[in-house]
Amino acid sequence: MESTPTFAYSDSFIPAGPRKKRKGKTREAPPSPLILLERAQEEITSGDWFSECREILQGALRDTSIDCPEVLCLGLGNPCSSRDARAQLAFLIRLCASFDIAPSTVSVYDPVFTDADQELFQVLGMTPLKDNKALGCPTILYMPHCGIKLYENILRENWTAPQLATIVFIANRLGEYVDNNPAFKLNRDYPCLNRLVPHLNSRPLPTSTAYSTAFNNLSVQYVKRTVLASLDDAFWERPASPPSTNSC
Repeated sequence: MESTPTFAYSDSFIPAGPRKKRKGKTREAPPSPLILLERAQEEITSGDWFSECREILQGALRDTSIDCPEVLCLGLGNPCSSRDARAQLAFLIRLCASFDIAPSTVSVYDPVFTDADQELFQVLGMTPLKDNKALGCPTILYMPHCGIKLYENILRENWTAPQLATIVFIANRLGEYVDNNPAFKLNRDYPCLNRLVPHLNSRPLPTSTAYSTAFNNLSVQYVKRTVLASLDDAFWERPASPPSTNSC
């Protein structure tokens, strides 16, 4: 077996603005994003929480017969400035390392990424994207706390049984959107999500005491191949595009 891939760190990545000299007391520079990220990784793996999450994902990959997946991370936010986003990135790094997923196969996209965020991803060996990447191989789709519109768009773009058989979501519990929206709105605006939810296996991540808001409501979700094979052709007819909306 190949050695576990590591995320290369660089001491040179310490973005800082100009400092003003003050008499008497010297002000220490804040920790670099890499140091903060390393601390987050240590906190995430210090107890049983991470091991429990890993077991849940391992079960999903086993059920879907997915081996050597790539990772697409969408909607992460700003890990250089947001504690929750940094924790979510730290979690992703440790998951990838534990499943021998090379950093070069992890792609990240969010239109809010700053230059500092982009530089951080490059130092980590990940691939920052300029837009959403089409899914062309077995994929762990990591979408922490994205909006319902983005989930619907991803499903619509991958609306075939063979394609959905190769995707495992780590995302908001999609069934909650169905529970909390009226049927007419789901059928009109989010028909793919509405159709798929009854067939999803959904295993919620345990509560993180260190980062309660970063991982609340996240679940590992997928559809077993046997279930996908049982769905008729009418199910896979791509729904008409929903009307334009500003909701996300």
